[in-house]
Amino acid sequence: MNNFVDVFEIPTEADVDECYGSKYLAATEVKKRKIKTKIARVRKAPLQQKGGTTRSKLILDFTTLDKEMVLNATNINTLIAALGKDPSGWIGAEVGIHTEATMYGGKPTMGLRLQVLNKPAATPAPKTIPPQPAPKLAATDEVPWPDQPDDPGPDFIDAE
Repeated sequence: MNNFVDVFEIPTEADVDECYGSKYLAATEVKKRKIKTKIARVRKAPLQQKGGTTRSKLILDFTTLDKEMVLNATNINTLIAALGKDPSGWIGAEVGIHTEATMYGGKPTMGLRLQVLNKPAATPAPKTIPPQPAPKLAATDEVPWPDQPDDPGPDFIDAE
């Protein structure tokens, strides 16, 4: 009987994540860290629930994380309270991600929580220049005729 295990056959934590991990951010990945990032995109996607039903959820993509975060009711309420109900207004907001003890399905677990740190930088509205009134001309002032795109050139009128 061979008691030696080939080191190259033992899977790593990365292998476990690759095989069984989620494509979405989980509290087990964040652990006790506090992550500061910005919201890059908000999208809606149908996700399968326990019991096999499908339900649409909002999902955040971040500027500095490789995984997206599925929003639960607590995190949606946090975003709405700080940034309003329109998800397009959340893009660019700086947020903190951390974990917090919570209950899920009647069992204690760790949950992801969002904290809005800064609202998105407001893009300045384009400045509108009010129309300027045309200068008033005297009857004897010469007014230049504007060139037209298909005008072949100056017109000469012989005054005899």
